[in-house]
Amino acid sequence: MYFKTLLIIIALSAQTLYSQENKSVQGAFGAVTIDGKIWNQVALRPILPFGKISIALDLVFYIDQDGNIHEDEWQFSSPEKIKNTLLDKIYYVKYGSRWKGNYFRIGALDYVQMGYGGLVNRYSNSLLYPQVRKVGMEFRTKIFGVSAHGFTNDFKENFGLSGIRFSAPISNGISMGVSWAGDRNQYLGLKDSDNDGRPDLVDDFPDNDEFWLDSDNDGLADDSDLEWDIDGDGVTDVLDNKIPGWSLDTIIVLDTNIIRKPEPINISKNHKPIQSFGIDFGTNLVNDGPFKIDIYAQYAALLGQTKNPENGKIVEAGYGIIPLGFAMNFGPAKFSLEYRMVPKGNFEFGYFNNSYEIERATFFSENENQGRIITKSSKLGYFGKQNGFYSNLTMNIGTLFNTGLTFQNLKGDQWNDDISKFEPSANQSFTGIFELKKPISKINKAQLYYQQRNVPNPFDFEYSETTIMGYNVGIKLGNGMVLNYIFRRSFQDLNGDGDVKDPEEMINMTSIETSFSF
Repeated sequence: MYFKTLLIIIALSAQTLYSQENKSVQGAFGAVTIDGKIWNQVALRPILPFGKISIALDLVFYIDQDGNIHEDEWQFSSPEKIKNTLLDKIYYVKYGSRWKGNYFRIGALDYVQMGYGGLVNRYSNSLLYPQVRKVGMEFRTKIFGVSAHGFTNDFKENFGLSGIRFSAPISNGISMGVSWAGDRNQYLGLKDSDNDGRPDLVDDFPDNDEFWLDSDNDGLADDSDLEWDIDGDGVTDVLDNKIPGWSLDTIIVLDTNIIRKPEPINISKNHKPIQSFGIDFGTNLVNDGPFKIDIYAQYAALLGQTKNPENGKIVEAGYGIIPLGFAMNFGPAKFSLEYRMVPKGNFEFGYFNNSYEIERATFFSENENQGRIITKSSKLGYFGKQNGFYSNLTMNIGTLFNTGLTFQNLKGDQWNDDISKFEPSANQSFTGIFELKKPISKINKAQLYYQQRNVPNPFDFEYSETTIMGYNVGIKLGNGMVLNYIFRRSFQDLNGDGDVKDPEEMINMTSIETSFSF
């Protein structure tokens, strides 16, 4: 069934492709790491142009050393799985240009920033690709002088994380923007392979949406008709008439004290939302050819609840203020500088960022399938009153290289778990990107990046859930073929102990593939 469906999709794609002008077919074969296991990859990635619309498909097989196919990408056993399988085959559908006129993109979102980035700053839904495939949407348009910009992270989540912004000039060269962004359920950040509402971490049958409990760990679900001894104590639990071959002459001792595992959390019914609101004002001070200076101010608030670590009480999330910010363009460089304030704590600038999908929710196991889900919003209480500066620099270095550097240095109170109290501390963030603009000799492309956020010193290289690093290098082989080395490392606090030092909490994605186009 899988192969038949794939052949139909490829045939339809090819038929459409070759009827278009400016067509492009890209493919790849090689190896990729998924959930810590190495799989051989065979992929066909045609790009289908329809005027201003481009459709990029991602038709891929992952095959292990025994010839088994990674089935997560090819499931047709239910309407929900059919929908998700077909959505996964779209890497993106794109119309227009992000920075000019009407624009939309459906699929992988690599970079979403709303306004000045006080709420949504460089969000990405593709950080864990290909282990996690999300099909989101971003759009920009302008109607009656009002600019609109919106996004959602994943249609398979039914709009889990979404945002919208409206901006327009008001008077005397001043523009105003109003933004909203929210995650209707942060628990959706926990992987649920069978979509039964029970996260894989607490689901004894993560690939079967009918069952999730196996109290005696014998491979039979508690609710299965074949399970006669739920707690594995050797005494039959079920009623006599459910036992095949039972008759009135047979003496059956029924268990009157059945010990079951507790029901795991159902994230489809239990929700943990977080919303946000922002308003900003900006104007242009200097506009002289390549030299421009804008000035702006912003207020941003997180609307939800967090936990005060000092007394354990549930409190409201806080707000942040940028009373003054400058954005400057001068030739090949762009530079921004902001003064940032968090008057009452419980707030993080750029809350929805490129590591959000990792920080969104983690599970701290306490007893078998029971534990605590720790959301990103629950950690906001660790931030006290803070003030400081934020800066960003992007620059073309000659004709060959691009570089981007971002640094934040806030000072104020931070919660220290080791001494169980707030103390004065620095809250620093750093992001660095260095990439090749055009090929050099056999090097077709090269990119190196590193990020560390909300730590006392990002250059101590003490990893956290906000740490992301990696590289992407492509080497020409000739005849349109490129050998790609791709590595990405991120971290996730899987046991909720506040650090990412356990071996399984380091998430490495390694891919060595040969790509081709024709």
